[in-house]
Formats: sequence, C-alpha cells, structure tokens
Amino acid sequence: MALIHIATSKSVADFIAAEVGSKSVADLLVCKIDSRSVASGEDGLWCFVNSRSVATSSVYFAVSRSVADLLICYVDSRSVAGWQRDHPLKGKI
Repeated sequence: MALIHIATSKSVADFIAAEVGSKSVADLLVCKIDSRSVASGEDGLWCFVNSRSVATSSVYFAVSRSVADLLICYVDSRSVAGWQRDHPLKGKI
C-alpha cells in the first residue's frame, strides 16, 4: 500500500527519495493517484496524504541523488508504474 506522507526532515522519514527525469535511471516508476483504495498494495501507485498516521510510508525528497535511498520517475500511466529492478524497498512502501 503506498499512502505517502511527505516528511519535512530526513530524521523522521522512512526513506529518502530523489526525482529523476529519466525512466531508465529510476529504481521505481511512480504514478500519482487520488484514490487511497487504488494505491493499496502497489509500490508504484502513490497517493499523497497529509497525515502521517494514515500513511504507509513517510518520504523525504532530497535535492541530490547521491543521498537518496530511492530514485523515482513520475509517469502518467498506471500500467507502466512499478519497479525497474530489484531494490531493498520493494514491497515495503
């Protein structure tokens, strides 16, 4: 389930992500959605929520790729969203 809360500090985040412009560089292709139920069980479908208490993960967005745990690239289609390769966060977002 990917209900994502944006953390304002690295210290309170579950992981650090950086947005990249190329799908080939990304670990995870992410499609932003509005429905919490659709996001259930899908790491590549992110529904952003305001409350940390309902989120499944809290992410801090880094400016630099070098400090990121996860590289993401936003996509428009749900069908292409998902993991590009094996990753330690797979199934944990």
